[in-house]
Amino acid sequence: MASLGAVERGPVGERAHPLQGYGTRVADPIRLAAVHACGLLDTDPEEPFDRLTRLASMMLDAPLAFLTVVDDRRAFVKSQAGVESQAGVESQAGVESQAGVESQAGLDPVARTDRRRPLAETFCPLVIDAAGPLVVSDTASDTRTRGNPMSATLGVAAWAGYPIFSPDRQIVGVFSVADTHPRPWTARDLTVLETLSEAASGEIALRATLARATELARTLQASLLPPRLPEVPGLDLSARYRPAGTGSQVLGDFFDVFHTGPAGLGVVLGDVAGKGVEAARVTALAHYTIRAAASRSTSPAAILGQLNTALLTQRPDSERFLTAAYLDVRKERSGRRVTLCSAGHTPVLLRRAQGDVRPVGVHGLVLGVFDDADLVDTPIRLRRGDMLLLYTDGVTEARRGREQYGDERLRSLVGALGPVSADRLTAAVEAEVLDFAEGSPHDDIAILALGLPSGPGHR
Repeated sequence: MASLGAVERGPVGERAHPLQGYGTRVADPIRLAAVHACGLLDTDPEEPFDRLTRLASMMLDAPLAFLTVVDDRRAFVKSQAGVESQAGVESQAGVESQAGVESQAGLDPVARTDRRRPLAETFCPLVIDAAGPLVVSDTASDTRTRGNPMSATLGVAAWAGYPIFSPDRQIVGVFSVADTHPRPWTARDLTVLETLSEAASGEIALRATLARATELARTLQASLLPPRLPEVPGLDLSARYRPAGTGSQVLGDFFDVFHTGPAGLGVVLGDVAGKGVEAARVTALAHYTIRAAASRSTSPAAILGQLNTALLTQRPDSERFLTAAYLDVRKERSGRRVTLCSAGHTPVLLRRAQGDVRPVGVHGLVLGVFDDADLVDTPIRLRRGDMLLLYTDGVTEARRGREQYGDERLRSLVGALGPVSADRLTAAVEAEVLDFAEGSPHDDIAILALGLPSGPGHR
């Protein structure tokens, strides 16, 4: 194996290519893809990795510990830590902490604080080339490390590093410790270092798993929501959905708007209790059962009743139940005739063109628990300027400390907005709830508005 001194320079006055003198593993496209996929290059320090380097420095009494990510051109120090020696004398290489690094006489302070370093100025490529650990008790006398600028700029006289792996076992970096004096690395030292390098690999794998789970959750959630609402002449429709937190978990809020024949429209908004895969299964069952039932009946109570039966018979062992509000919308000469059924759901709000706001419908029981959910159809006639608002409890139960957003605050907002479009109504509700919850809702938020435009003055 070529020494790092051999790759430091090409002909006199000419900088060598950063890969000159290394094996093929450093530039392997599969490895480089894994490096970039781990998402650590050029990112800020993070506590999970800083904790590991601090632990390595303390347990091994090493002035410096590094977690370095390596591509084909540079070594990026994701985390660096150091401690004072047991004798209480500050190490020659200095100590980097969250407060920064104090310069030491005779050492290059820029090199010590710069987290991006040329490959030729680190020992990390040797670990990648060897596909295993590199342990050097005296960097000045070892042919593999003699002449490397790292010894001069950081005062490294002894170094030991273990590879860090991606989930598919590609080497993406190196976990290492360094001393400013030659030292023999004991078997215990190497066991500790190997264990901490494995912990770093585990953190990378955990992040990859979480990223995949988040993407899967978002894809699954999106598959249970309509990609767009149908355009219905003379009807104003808008819906918004915002997942709680990072969206990494599948929760149970759902809505759907679909044609039920040449003159009919089905509108449903619901909320499945719980989260995760089982909640997604129940949501999917609800979605397809409602559509199938609506092809045979125009009664919302009958449609939700069929869903109740499906939940009790097809998923009898599930602890998941759901609430839902279903609207059957029919065109009339003077407006729209709407039939509403609520199964334990948050109140549907009706805002008349004149500005008064009130809840409508009869509050039935939740679905999936009782044989008879006590479901009742309520007829509503919509005229120009009227608007119906459906929403899940993520709206009214949004919290700021111990205070809930609440029903009264929502009704006041809807009344104060006046004759706005469905899109402006759903946007205003979402914005106010997020502002109230300081941008961090703890539950999904689904909002749907349906109404008749009020005419030329419609905003």
